[in-house]
Parts: sequence; structure tokens; C-alpha cells
Amino acid sequence: MKKIFLFLSLILCVPFFAQNMKAEIENQFRNYNNLIIEKNFEKALQLYGNEDFLKLFSKEQLVEKMNAMFNSPEIDFHFVTPENIVVSDKIIDQKEKKFVKIDFKQKLEMKFNEADLNKDDLLSALQKSFGNEHVKYNDKTGYFLIDTDKTAVANSTDLKNWKFTVLEKKQIPVLIGFIPEQFLKDLK
Repeated sequence: MKKIFLFLSLILCVPFFAQNMKAEIENQFRNYNNLIIEKNFEKALQLYGNEDFLKLFSKEQLVEKMNAMFNSPEIDFHFVTPENIVVSDKIIDQKEKKFVKIDFKQKLEMKFNEADLNKDDLLSALQKSFGNEHVKYNDKTGYFLIDTDKTAVANSTDLKNWKFTVLEKKQIPVLIGFIPEQFLKDLK
């Protein structure tokens, strides 16, 4: 009888552990994105930056590039908190790390501050990059509104502290060295 109760308690605990882990990944992913939105790039990379990525590109180098890009006088960027975050149930075990896929939607607002840029040309270029249905222009504010569908990968060695990498198709040659291939082959 004790074996039956032990077996039942184990079966009932596994789904709870999985749901708890997914919630923890989502919470840490939200914290990471909040730091990016607040433009606290150094802390975001320190707490949540993928160690293998940081071996290729130093934290200082990335912070410098992120500051230059997101604090440029030529372009105003505003990120919105990610929505519809879906953390996969599937865990991939590779090289002593656990990997979990995250799909999410994120809005971005961009305003180009150079007066000689043509709004219609910029709209066309952004629509070509992100898709016509994902880019709108707001005449009142002068901002381009971009809706993106993104994929990220969370990785951890202890299933408690998660590191994140947002996947971009153009970065596959770099990412293939430390992100499981099955995540990369599905990128759009």
C-alpha cells in the first residue's frame, strides 16, 4: 500500500514541478525584459545573459552597442512589455544544460528624428523586414509601431537560474555553437 501512495504522490508532483518551473522561467524572462525596457543593459546581461554568448561578445561590448543603439539621438526606441509568453513544456538536455523554448509577442515603437528621411520609404523598409501587417505609422506621434513575434531560449544548469537568448534568423551562424539546432531550424 505504501508503494502505491508513493507512486501516486510522485505522479502528482511531476506536473506541479513542471508548472512551477515554467512560471519561474516566465517570471525571470519578464524581469530580464523589464531591465531591457528600463535600458539597464548591464544588469540585464549580468543576471540573464547567456554565458556562451558572452564568451563571444563581451558584456562591455554589448552594453556599449545597446546604449549606442537605444540611446541614439537619431532614433527613439520604446519597447513594450512582452505579451502572450508561452514557455514550452519540452526541455532539451544538451552539454550539461537544460534548454526551453519561449515564444512571445513584443511591440516596439520607433521614431526617426532626422527631418530629411521619407516616412513612406521608412514604412516600406520596416514592412519589408517585419511584414506589412506588423508595421503601422502613427501620424499624431510620428512613431512607427511594430508588432513582433519572437522566439527566445532559456537555458540553465540548475533549473533555477535562467539565462536568455532571443533568436534571430540572421544570427544562426553564431547561435549554432551553443543553442540546440532544433530551436534554430524553426526560425522564420
